[in-house]
Amino acid sequence: MVLEVTDTTLKWTYTSRHGGQYNRIPFVRAEGSVKASRQGSVCADLYPLRHPCAVAMSSRSDKRTYLDPIHQDIVLDRKKPAEKLIIDLIDTEEFQRLRRIHQLGVSYFTFQGAEGSRFTHSVGVMHVANSLVDHLTEQTDGMEELRPLILASALLHDIGHGPFSHVTEKILGYDHEDWSCKIIAGDTQVRRVLDNFKPIPNLAETIVKVLKKTYTPHYVSHMVSSQLDCDRFDYLLRDSYMTGTKYGLFALHRILRSLEIDQENDRIIVVGEKGQIAVEDYLFARYSMYAQVYYHRKNLAARALLASLIKRVKTILNDSTRPVCFVDEATMKWVSGDELKVSDYLQLDDIQLNYHIKRWAEDPDPVLSDLSKRFLHRRLFKAIRIPSRESGLVKDIEKEARRLLEEKSLDPEYYLGIESTGFRPYDYYRPDDDHPQTNIIVKTDGGITSELSKIAPAIEALVKGNYESTWLVFPDEIQDKLAVIRELIPAY
Repeated sequence: MVLEVTDTTLKWTYTSRHGGQYNRIPFVRAEGSVKASRQGSVCADLYPLRHPCAVAMSSRSDKRTYLDPIHQDIVLDRKKPAEKLIIDLIDTEEFQRLRRIHQLGVSYFTFQGAEGSRFTHSVGVMHVANSLVDHLTEQTDGMEELRPLILASALLHDIGHGPFSHVTEKILGYDHEDWSCKIIAGDTQVRRVLDNFKPIPNLAETIVKVLKKTYTPHYVSHMVSSQLDCDRFDYLLRDSYMTGTKYGLFALHRILRSLEIDQENDRIIVVGEKGQIAVEDYLFARYSMYAQVYYHRKNLAARALLASLIKRVKTILNDSTRPVCFVDEATMKWVSGDELKVSDYLQLDDIQLNYHIKRWAEDPDPVLSDLSKRFLHRRLFKAIRIPSRESGLVKDIEKEARRLLEEKSLDPEYYLGIESTGFRPYDYYRPDDDHPQTNIIVKTDGGITSELSKIAPAIEALVKGNYESTWLVFPDEIQDKLAVIRELIPAY
């Protein structure tokens, strides 16, 4: 390194071992004298030195950039009201909590890279929504005024997730979307940020309407939650990347460019053959991710182990004669199903639950201690598919598995499970369903407007497919005895 000093500037040039040179960069010298300079070092009297941009850099930058592995640079500009709102929401305690919740639950036991958080996913969904609004603004009047609402709804849609995301949601039977609405409308930093946003009065209540799908126009809610939404766009690409698989890849930007607002019918439509083909690929990507990642047998086994662990804690908490060795108030209410305040719920995250599991590993209750150690040290249960859902066969298999466990002195209530999985990667509108889906509507190059499965044979096959499966979950201790169970399974 060569340093050059004048009365007002310090210049340096670095020559690499390969002979390349970096450009000289001037620095402004603060008050003080330079006694000496020489190649490779400068006297301490040189300092302090300041770069000409130091004054600007010392104040808060107008822009913030998130370097994202899926979307590359996600840039937010404080000079734009909608993006300043997003920055302020990201900086709240409630949103920062999402850094401590795994996006893929306990899938890191199966896929070593599945360490992403709800934080990164939520920022990604917001970014996709921002890109979609950019596209739609060119063709739809009033879209720019909706940008703050759409971006904030996209960012906050998952703020109500609990420890290990959907895993404990299914185990304990709560709804993360309800908690999202409670956090947004409650006495929280998020609520105060939303209340301080003057361009849209009552923004918190309006976002709740978007998430509950009672807001009009309805296409605003559909951007955040539907069968063709910014949430799924992000999580398929992100989950595929984080698990090291290629199953979730599809042409995101081609889909975004193909979307239009049908204001007359209050819906989003896909326009053109290229868009239709990209959407079909997206639906098959979703099918593959469920089949190969989300419902991977090791994921099912890990979830079943955590479910047994929580079940045992719940049993002990209900028995006053043998209290659990450690549990804080928020966790006790959460596990027991007691009413939780928003402030209680916000204490829950993966770190907090993992700490409890570490403490429970030392509990005097042998079942709780063993299950906790299995979870901490990845001694997971096993899972095999039962190729028939015939109830009599399932009961026979379960009965035989119970017998094998009892021979090993393992309580079947905690060491045996029958898990069911089932999903449709796409479904047409079924008005009698509890949660009817929003159709994907395509406008063909010939001007025909139709629901997707009616004009795409491959998607029609997806709709009609049977994706339900039944699994037997058990510990490794009876692995060598499975021949008895396999004899009960036809054509195993």
